[in-house]
Amino acid sequence: MIGELLAGLLGEALSARLGDSRRTQTLLRMGFGLLGTGLGIAGFAHFLLRVDPGRNIAMHASMLLLFAMLACFFLFNVALLRRWRWPGRLFVLALVFLFATRFAFGPP
Repeated sequence: MIGELLAGLLGEALSARLGDSRRTQTLLRMGFGLLGTGLGIAGFAHFLLRVDPGRNIAMHASMLLLFAMLACFFLFNVALLRRWRWPGRLFVLALVFLFATRFAFGPP
């Protein structure tokens, strides 16, 4: 019990000191931004390469738009710290299109 308490205090002391550093905040922001961008690109490539003739094309296109806008959002707004609204708005629009095509045309 004392070991856990000391470990918690030590962790708080280290994180408080490291969290104030501007360099650490920039590295963490860039890391999460590039991680999200990479995952968005991987999702886009995955759905781009999986084209089946019997699939719902509108749902497939909205899924591609969703992953492309996810990658743009993480790259521009998180990694580069821009205050652009268009990637977020297009991401929400792609999500709406995804649900609309699911309800309108059924499962893929």
